[in-house]
Amino acid sequence: MKNSSLTIFVLVVILLTPQLAYAKLVDSLYSAALPAASQSSTQRKATIPVLFKSVLIKVSGQSDVTQNQMLSNEIGQAMSYITTFNYQMIEGKQHLVASFNESSVDALLKRAGISIWGNQRPTAMIWLAQRTEDGHRVVVSDDNTNETALLLKSVAKQRGMPLLLPLWDLEDQFGLSAGEVWGLFPDSVGVANLRYGTDFMVLAKITESGLNQQLNWAIYKRSDDGAGYADIVASGLDEFSQYDIAITALVDQTSDFFARQYSVDTSEAGGRKQFLIANVNSLDKYAAILAYLNRLKGLEAVGLKHNKHHHFIFEATLIGSDESLNEVIRLEKRLVEVYDEDLGQSVYHWQGR
Repeated sequence: MKNSSLTIFVLVVILLTPQLAYAKLVDSLYSAALPAASQSSTQRKATIPVLFKSVLIKVSGQSDVTQNQMLSNEIGQAMSYITTFNYQMIEGKQHLVASFNESSVDALLKRAGISIWGNQRPTAMIWLAQRTEDGHRVVVSDDNTNETALLLKSVAKQRGMPLLLPLWDLEDQFGLSAGEVWGLFPDSVGVANLRYGTDFMVLAKITESGLNQQLNWAIYKRSDDGAGYADIVASGLDEFSQYDIAITALVDQTSDFFARQYSVDTSEAGGRKQFLIANVNSLDKYAAILAYLNRLKGLEAVGLKHNKHHHFIFEATLIGSDESLNEVIRLEKRLVEVYDEDLGQSVYHWQGR
């Protein structure tokens, strides 16, 4: 009876807790596309190594990953990693689209001791303020006619990072001014960001510094109770020769940070990991949990070790640290960890969708 009461209490707490944003499942991490002037073999052989490099950056989460000697050597062998390629018209231009073998790419990164970043990635809203030529402060919004917005989206797509831009409509402007974004005020912007429910928010501005462009940014994490963005987790201050380079650096630097937080360190052996999951009460739920655990890059050889009633123990080989794996699990919130007083240990409840 006591255990039933605890279960009901846990479920009520989960239902009443503000619904935080779930990590986004990013598609096409192992695919890339580039404009192709022709379909000749010469053009294809020149383009495919560039596509392979793009995939290595997306999957590892590191913008400088190809400085690794082993990966640098393998880029010339990119054709051996391809599963399919074809030509597609994208935005009115012919593109060569190539997909690379996921298992082979992961194995290469493991041999090189490079981290692997799975497709469960945090969502982050970028609040970027800039000055117009007449000196006004404006917020870069989700506008497909804005060159800065288009560049941000393009670079974010190349990095496989779910970076978003605010609508900056009347609802946003009613509670927030461009000056507050320019001032990088986290309290004011954080209230506006609650509307979008992202896991993180990025405050940034670019100002002229002599002949250079100064980029100033900070990342704030959403609080556990979902009430705001109080914790600053990273920041940067750099100068660049051109505005476009500063915009690209904004995406690269923030993406590098998220990758460090949520990627799997393949050089670190973590032993065995068990998951006691308490509410596995249907075959569909069992299958969903097993599929989810198999998809986590930090786990290998996932299997069922024991089950009794609705309590199932799954066991797997852990790659990387337990802490990094737990960060990913907490991010997506499909498995919610709670303490069971009767069992005297933590158990997981499946909240999968």
